[in-house]
Amino acid sequence: MGGLPGICQKSLFFYAKPGRLSTARGLTAAYLTWIFFSILALTGQPSSRYHAALMLDCLPEYIEPLGLADVGRSFRGEVPVNKLLRLLPSLSSVDGVLKVQLDFGLDERCIRTLKGTLEGTVSLVCQRCLKALQFPLDLGFRLGIVASEADIDRLPEGYEPLLVSGGPLRTIDVVEDEVMLAVPAFPLHEGGQTCVMAYENQPLTVKDNPFSILEKLKN
Repeated sequence: MGGLPGICQKSLFFYAKPGRLSTARGLTAAYLTWIFFSILALTGQPSSRYHAALMLDCLPEYIEPLGLADVGRSFRGEVPVNKLLRLLPSLSSVDGVLKVQLDFGLDERCIRTLKGTLEGTVSLVCQRCLKALQFPLDLGFRLGIVASEADIDRLPEGYEPLLVSGGPLRTIDVVEDEVMLAVPAFPLHEGGQTCVMAYENQPLTVKDNPFSILEKLKN
């Protein structure tokens, strides 16, 4: 048990003791142990990754949305901008991090949901002057977790679909999807900022027509 957090080691110790758990300490230990193993079962990842899941201060590398929504789990942490590979071609700098929180659960209609928030700044390339454009992100999203395309049409208004196959998803892919939807496809500095085109189209040079001399001779 050396690789487990101290609180989980204590929980496993008391849970393994024979006899009924009649004391408050024993009941608390059993409850903490159940939480620990439920997280392991939902994600199928090594136990060393779940210190943060229990403490809510780090994002897991993988998530299993269906199971996490059924039991209700929340995670928060940071995603480095340089890990958003699909966004890299649009960036002028890969510095910085995005603060992310993910809340899995069931709504009042028993729809599996993923509600999240995302905060930070990405440095895009202005398509007018080709210089850096600081684009702030402060957004919330609400996804309905569905297992088939047929279920997408059953989602009520206000939910975007998160289609899952039953296997784990990379957390960073889910985050990156939301960032890609938020950033403009053609970023430009706002009108109040100094922003001029990096190049201007030059008029084509009109060359003399060699047959124009013949026209002059005829005249």
